[in-house]
Amino acid sequence: MRTLLIAFITALYFTVNGAAAELPVPDVPAKADRQTDAENQPDDVNNPEVTLPAGEQQRSPQSEYFGKKSDRPVSAHKVNYFALHRWPGNDNAQLKYQISMKFRLLEPNLYVLKYNIFPAYFAYTQMSLWNISQQSGPVEESNYNPEFFLDYPVNAVIVGRFKLRNIVIGPLEHESNGFDGVQSRSWNRQYVLVRFGLESKEKLAVTNSFLSDKALLYVKLWHASGYSGQDAYLQSIGSSDAFLDYMGRGAIGVSVRNFLWRGSLRDHQLDIRTPVFRDAHKHSYKLELRQQIPNMNFALYLQYWYGYGETLLRFDQFGRRGFVGLAFSY
Repeated sequence: MRTLLIAFITALYFTVNGAAAELPVPDVPAKADRQTDAENQPDDVNNPEVTLPAGEQQRSPQSEYFGKKSDRPVSAHKVNYFALHRWPGNDNAQLKYQISMKFRLLEPNLYVLKYNIFPAYFAYTQMSLWNISQQSGPVEESNYNPEFFLDYPVNAVIVGRFKLRNIVIGPLEHESNGFDGVQSRSWNRQYVLVRFGLESKEKLAVTNSFLSDKALLYVKLWHASGYSGQDAYLQSIGSSDAFLDYMGRGAIGVSVRNFLWRGSLRDHQLDIRTPVFRDAHKHSYKLELRQQIPNMNFALYLQYWYGYGETLLRFDQFGRRGFVGLAFSY
C-alpha cells in the first residue's frame, strides 16, 4: 500500500509539471540508500549545483529579484500607452503611442559567489506620432529605440528605508527615426544607470508596471556618438548649437506612487524626467501620471511635455503639449 501511494504521488507530480515523458519506477529502498550516501559524501566544490547550500541559493538576491512579476522572461520596459493630443476632427489631432518591452536573454542560474554575473536583457521601444485627422492618416514619425543592457540588483540600505536598488550598464543603445536624407535622425549611447528606491511601509504589488517602492530616483549618464548628422543639420540652418545641447549627457527621473488618495483608486503613479548636462536654455520636462482602473489591466494615462526633444525630428523645436489616453501592461 505504501509503495502504491508513493507511485501515485510521483505520477501526479510529473503529470502536473510535464517534466518527463515516462514515469519512473519507484524504488523506495534504493532511493533512501542514495540519499544516505549523498548526505555522507562531502560537497563537490567543482559542481555549481552544490557550491552553495540550497537554502542560501534560494535566498540569493538574484533569486528574489528574478522572481518578481516585473522580471518575467518578457515584460514591460518603459510605459506602454495610447494617448490623444486634441480630439479627432481637429486638424492638429495626433495619437501618440509607445510600445516597449524587454527580453531576459539568460536564465538567472549562473551563480558565482551567489550572484548572476551576466543578467543580460534586450529591450525594444517604439514611439510614434499618428496624424489621425489628416487624409489617409499618415504617421508623422516613429522613433525606434533598441538597447542591450546588464541589470545588477543591489538592494543595499543607505539610510532607513532609502536603498540603492540596482545598477544598469548599457553597452549599446540606439535611437533613430527611420527616415533618410535631410530628415534622418539617429544617435548611439553607452550608459550607466543607478536607481534608488524608498521602500514602502506597506507591501505594494507590481500593478500595471508600477513601482513596488513608494518612490524611486534614477540617474542615467551616457556617452553619445553617431549624431554628426544632427550637428550638420543645425549648422545648415545657421545655428551654433549642438545636438547634445538639446538632448543632454544624461537624465534624471523621479517616480512617486500612491500619494494622492486611497481606497479603490489608490494605485497611481507620477513620473517626471528631465535631461541633464544640456544647454541651460534648452529646457525639457516629461510628466506622466497613471491611474489604475480597478479590476482591469489598463490605467488612465496623462502625459505633459514641455521643452525640446519630444521626438528626434522635433529635437530643436520647442513644444508644450498634453495627451490623454490609456496605459497598459502585459
